[in-house]
Amino acid sequence: MFKVETCKEITVGVSIGSFKGVCLEKAMNLYLTISKELGFNAVEIRFEKEGVRPALWPWEVDEKIRDFLKNFEVKGAHLPFAHLNPISQNPYVKEMSITQLKDAIKTASDLGMNYCVMHARGFNYALTQEKKFEEWKRIVKELSEFAEKNSILLTVENADFLHDLSLLERLVREVNSKWLKITLDIGHAYIRKVASLSTYPLKDLALRISDFFLPMFLSKKNMPYEKYGSLRDFIKLNKDLIAVLHVHDYNGRRDHLPLGEGKINFSFLSELKDFKGPYIFEVEFRNHYEDFRKTYYKFKELMSR
Repeated sequence: MFKVETCKEITVGVSIGSFKGVCLEKAMNLYLTISKELGFNAVEIRFEKEGVRPALWPWEVDEKIRDFLKNFEVKGAHLPFAHLNPISQNPYVKEMSITQLKDAIKTASDLGMNYCVMHARGFNYALTQEKKFEEWKRIVKELSEFAEKNSILLTVENADFLHDLSLLERLVREVNSKWLKITLDIGHAYIRKVASLSTYPLKDLALRISDFFLPMFLSKKNMPYEKYGSLRDFIKLNKDLIAVLHVHDYNGRRDHLPLGEGKINFSFLSELKDFKGPYIFEVEFRNHYEDFRKTYYKFKELMSR
């Protein structure tokens, strides 16, 4: 933890998946060195092998993982999502997807983790948008009840079907469980929703192009926070729902950038002065050590404003 002038001690950590291009064991050793130097006491581990991100499947947990986690006070697991489909029309695929999510939640609990993060990713072309919402709500309620039985907090990230922050708020409030909260992903909150190229309205196309090339986001139209007016206002209204923050920058084309390399105005962080975290860096570090330090000091500067 560290102290800044505008807030009490806060908890900062990293997603181990940020150390792309190295094996999981090397990523853990890198982070142990950095966290001891900078005083971090949080970490998040991905329970899904995806690309070149250091991660593991829940059933691969061993003593090395357990020993690594003992170094941190706040620990989280990112549940699998890329290869699952919990709302599938195929009942077997659906059942097995939910079973894998529950297995990952149970593993996270057995490891003494504090929270786990899920995405509402899946497809079912037979359902309307409202029926998809109701199906996701049913699934999240089932998983939150399972998390409660295992004494671990379930959080839902603003991504995929719940990319729109108003839809995410609605789902979490309707489930209404103290074991269910939000992981607010800052980069995702600035990715403008667009229609397919074949149906692009010209105004939407112009906004998308402006996101690519101009130094700032010109309009809130189709932004995930549009119904609130700004991300600051979403945070102000929903502080009670936010349990974890994923921190990274976005430049209109790529997210998961080091802070300062995108175009997000992080002034909304002042709304979080009483939020103790965890703030989890989800940045794709190229030069692992130097990029990590750079992002950390930029974050510390932003939090001190």
